[in-house]
Amino acid sequence: MLLTEHEMMRLWLLRKGYEPLRSDCRIERSDGADLAAVARGECRLWYENLLAAGDTSLLILHDLVKEADPMVSLTSFSSMIVRLPDDCVRPVAVKLKSWVAPATIIPADDRRARRQYHPYCRGGVTDPVAVLHPDRRLELFSPAYDDNDTLEYLLCVMRRTDDDGNPLYEFAPRALATISPAAF
Repeated sequence: MLLTEHEMMRLWLLRKGYEPLRSDCRIERSDGADLAAVARGECRLWYENLLAAGDTSLLILHDLVKEADPMVSLTSFSSMIVRLPDDCVRPVAVKLKSWVAPATIIPADDRRARRQYHPYCRGGVTDPVAVLHPDRRLELFSPAYDDNDTLEYLLCVMRRTDDDGNPLYEFAPRALATISPAAF
């Protein structure tokens, strides 16, 4: 599903039980709260949590190798650096053509990340490791020894916006089941 913010708001209000309103009564709030603004905030929070930590089967993943041609560079530590774009929320899977399996992605503050800088402890082609640095660098350990190793795929969760900068909501239809109804 790919929804504009307005379409997502309508769906959000429907799923939360705020709409359709009954035709035999009128609901008026006296506290001055704007129901649309509250719902927009709830909706954005739900979506940001889904992007940041949600099950990847509920999200639409983008292969940056096919869509964005990411910038890749070699380092002196026998690793490759991939610069992630600003709209990338998190990488989910990465594989170089020389690797037997996809890499295990770990944060830079993980104790296993420090091991990657030792030549006898770093990941190889059978057990590769990708270290995600806070400055949006994804460091891949270890590429093949020749300079011709390239990315096979880099699947990421992306935050999308329309031409005006408004958020676009992109997810699998099953993700709607994670929206709990409003407690009345």
